[in-house]
Amino acid sequence: MNPYVAFGLAMCVIVGLSLAGTAWLAAHFNRRAKHDLQERLEPLAAVVGGEVDLDDAMVNGRYRGQIAFGRVANAPGGFGRLFNVEIVDAAGGSGWEWSSLPEKKAPEPVRRFEGNSDLERRLGIDFPAMAKAVPDDLRQRFGFIYDPAAGMVRLSRAMATRLDIPDAETFARQLDALLTIGEANRRAQTAPAGTHADA
Repeated sequence: MNPYVAFGLAMCVIVGLSLAGTAWLAAHFNRRAKHDLQERLEPLAAVVGGEVDLDDAMVNGRYRGQIAFGRVANAPGGFGRLFNVEIVDAAGGSGWEWSSLPEKKAPEPVRRFEGNSDLERRLGIDFPAMAKAVPDDLRQRFGFIYDPAAGMVRLSRAMATRLDIPDAETFARQLDALLTIGEANRRAQTAPAGTHADA
């Protein structure tokens, strides 16, 4: 056989084996990733008496009578991933966000409210106390958000790995915090301007 033909055939075999090996590895790691995700999400589904949707990396169900979700989402602009804990709570009114962003050279994170300052006062929420529902809250990037268009109160936290999906106990604490925030938000959105939500 012509040595060039033999070399060409050998290279084709090597390329074919390499592609087959790559495809097998990709399928193996995909199955492993889905298995790991299932293990992280199943305890959360139990908290809300719901089910796991692996394709959308989420759980949904009900928590204390409210429709609730836990889901992996892409960060705005595609920069990383988030884990969102959400309660359906359509109060109407104005949206707002309270965020906590760690600073590398500062001992305390930057925490701020984005929205109407009168609404912030009417909410009357002790956000630093609510933040304790987030493990190691002083070092994490997260925010409490009310989205009137979606009718959601949300805790959105930055994820580095699947280990940032909360455990069942933490998930329940976060849902409890959102229920408290949702109740305050409903009062604040319907309270006349210049009054306090608890008045």
